[in-house]
Amino acid sequence: MKTILSILTGFLLPMALFAVEPGNPRLTPVVKAVSEVLPSVVNIGTERIVSRPYSRWGENDPFESLFRDFYAEQGAVNTTSLGSGSIIDPSGLILTNAHVVNRATKITVTLDDGSQYTAREIATDDLNDIALLKIENLPQGKKFRPMKFAQPEDLLLGEMVIAVGNPYGLGHSISQGVLSARGRKATYEGNIIFSDIIQTDAAINPGNSGGPLINLDGELIGISTAIFKEAQGIGFAIPVKRLEDVLARWLIPERFGELSLGILPAQKKNKEGTMEFFAGEVFDGSPASKAGIRKDDRILEINGVKPSSLLDIGLVLWKIPAGGEARIKTSDSKTISLKVEKVKYSDGFEMAKVKLGLGLQELTPKLAKALEYPFEGGLVVSDIPADTENVNRGDILVKLGEIPVNNASEVAKALMDKHHGDSVEAMFVSLIRKRDKMFIMKRVAVIKVKL
Repeated sequence: MKTILSILTGFLLPMALFAVEPGNPRLTPVVKAVSEVLPSVVNIGTERIVSRPYSRWGENDPFESLFRDFYAEQGAVNTTSLGSGSIIDPSGLILTNAHVVNRATKITVTLDDGSQYTAREIATDDLNDIALLKIENLPQGKKFRPMKFAQPEDLLLGEMVIAVGNPYGLGHSISQGVLSARGRKATYEGNIIFSDIIQTDAAINPGNSGGPLINLDGELIGISTAIFKEAQGIGFAIPVKRLEDVLARWLIPERFGELSLGILPAQKKNKEGTMEFFAGEVFDGSPASKAGIRKDDRILEINGVKPSSLLDIGLVLWKIPAGGEARIKTSDSKTISLKVEKVKYSDGFEMAKVKLGLGLQELTPKLAKALEYPFEGGLVVSDIPADTENVNRGDILVKLGEIPVNNASEVAKALMDKHHGDSVEAMFVSLIRKRDKMFIMKRVAVIKVKL
């Protein structure tokens, strides 16, 4: 069987390389679109240790039957996931589904020419089922061809669409169909989770997850994410608008190091039906705030680029290094220049305060005695973020993520790779006294990273 698969895989890629004379009737719009995008599509293989079933929704996960293409999560085992992705930047940024790389210990991407690279996860959003990867250890001067994005909501019901991916791990292949529906709703327990899903009858099989769904112009209109298993010819994709909105939160300097610029770009459709771009959020105390940029200010141009999409802005912002300049032209034709600042922390406690809004101090024997705590491990919470529930001043923080914390250095270790847009699970304990008895209560809170 392995021999047969290797032969099949070996034939899939070279077949796309045969030259066809211009004007040949075989050179259809579908063939042209596929040849345009294949260099931008990658196969994704992951290795991971599975210890228990995962579901953000519990046992009745509404996505379970849709997203678990290759998951066999029984016991602690090594498992391999196969999926697809799209290169969105020449430096090797890759867009895919979150469920393709869920808990991966190693990610390998394969291009249409057979070359392989390792990649790391930059950001993930389980709810939207979107992940951003970055190819590592590139040869000097190596560039990739990025996928072109269609304009948000530029969808024609009944138009020809093409799903590109890696079904069953056989290698790059395509399937074609039509755009069957727009604005499909996903519901859970009577609540609408999404109302923008694209439906197509182009065949989407296990392994296509994360791959592009394109139009005949060779533009990405969505990424394949799920199938309806009870029927044939019903597949679903995440639309460009949602992809760009999520990427806008990730493609900022703050995601790629201890840096601060302070702008989260956003988009909206104006009365003329075209997209406008503006500062959706400006972080307090950031270079953008200090330079006078305010929430809702229009972004007409950034570093010489007049954006035609929200992605255009992100692809400029994320590459600006510490000390680098951002020149932003706003709606009043004024150009504001600001520099990305390097953020420095004196210790892990300051890092917790800046990143999480969490005030901490060591639980010394003296303080433990004053608080009548029968233990000395963990850190006392002296301040909490306003949007965090089930945590009180005086509680004891014992774990950040998977790391037990007892001092500032352990806090720094736990938060070192956490940036704006991430969330951190924090475990707290507190003492409750009832009728002369003492009870230890454990609570887990999810805290959003501010910087």
